[in-house]
Amino acid sequence: MAPAPGKILVVDDNQLNRMVLCLQLQREGHRVELAEHGMQAMAMLRAQPFDIVLLDLLMPEMDGFQVLGTLQSDGELRRIPVIVISALDEMENVARCIEMGATDHLPRPFDPALLRARINASLAAKRLHDQEAEYLHQVARLTDAAADMEAGRFVPASLTSVAARDDALGQLARVFQQMAREIDARERKLKQESQFKSALIGKITHELRSPFVAVGFSAQLLQRYAEHHMLAEVLAEARQLDRQLAEGRQMIDSVINYASLVSKLAAPHAEPTDIAALIRESAAPLQRMAEVREVTLSYMIAERLPMMSVDRQQISEVIHHLVHNAIKFNHAGGHVRLSCQASAGYLTLIVEDDGPGMDSDKLETIWDAFAQASDDIQRGIGGLGLGLALVSCIVKAHRGTLLAHSTLGKGSAFGFRIAIG
Repeated sequence: MAPAPGKILVVDDNQLNRMVLCLQLQREGHRVELAEHGMQAMAMLRAQPFDIVLLDLLMPEMDGFQVLGTLQSDGELRRIPVIVISALDEMENVARCIEMGATDHLPRPFDPALLRARINASLAAKRLHDQEAEYLHQVARLTDAAADMEAGRFVPASLTSVAARDDALGQLARVFQQMAREIDARERKLKQESQFKSALIGKITHELRSPFVAVGFSAQLLQRYAEHHMLAEVLAEARQLDRQLAEGRQMIDSVINYASLVSKLAAPHAEPTDIAALIRESAAPLQRMAEVREVTLSYMIAERLPMMSVDRQQISEVIHHLVHNAIKFNHAGGHVRLSCQASAGYLTLIVEDDGPGMDSDKLETIWDAFAQASDDIQRGIGGLGLGLALVSCIVKAHRGTLLAHSTLGKGSAFGFRIAIG
């Protein structure tokens, strides 16, 4: 089977020879460029790629020997096959050219069958050499990737072209890419855990100190009241002490609850779930809270929502916290709207409120653990800013997208989008 046509440079000072070769090569489907002498040929070879050079030996300005020598001294150009053109009585010159690195010899007058054979053989050899060079180049990229991975600077995309191969080299590149992604995921997880621990420690020292400082002060007052037999004051301070201890206990329980839930989110236990039923079931316990705060809770759930493969308990947690926050940070007479619909392969759930809303800078960090605002807007479990952080962890574990919008003074909308299936 003949190789695919190539791009060939014919170098000959004789116009007739150039035209004869050009016509014969073009009949074979090759692309042909012509050069009248060696200087012109070298300029063309340096400007564009060629598969073969057909080179006459006896030319003015720069002869074939000089062209061949220049090509062989160039690390890139020396890989181009050179077929020397000569008369039958110039075999000594041909032998010299072969010793200098020429690939083959084509005698004049030109025989079409011999020309075709020499061109096809040189093209096949050139493309095999190119494949070998590319293979070695890609092997070098793999060895470089191994060094980069060890140094912690490997980028999986750098092996995309190697990984596209369907041989063992491509398989090895794909293994490298997968290893790098897993390492990166572990590092990001460790970084997140480290940030969580740092935030937890900072929050504990900041938030939990307050109730226990108050507890210590109350304990001192109780002792003084008891020493002076001030029974009424003792009872009042005891009740205050009980409230302070309950506040501290609630904070501790909230942190433990969040840490416990986050530790279980790496692999959600997916099961077929009726989302419409789960929404009402998760929000129902909050109906009483809405009534107490004089907030209207309404639903806009699309009919015939598809069954979803999700972790039922985790998604229930998400719905509960979104609705709880919307009620908690609404005003008397306000409205909380829970909407859910399926479209284009995704299920979207949004919880809207008529609360005070927030600035865009706060909206950017609202999903982070302990990222509650320092003013009156505090969204989270037990006032520690953990509710939406928990929502974020669960939605991301389900490969979903978080949704948030807020307008200061008009309300907020929080929710998520996850793929159906």
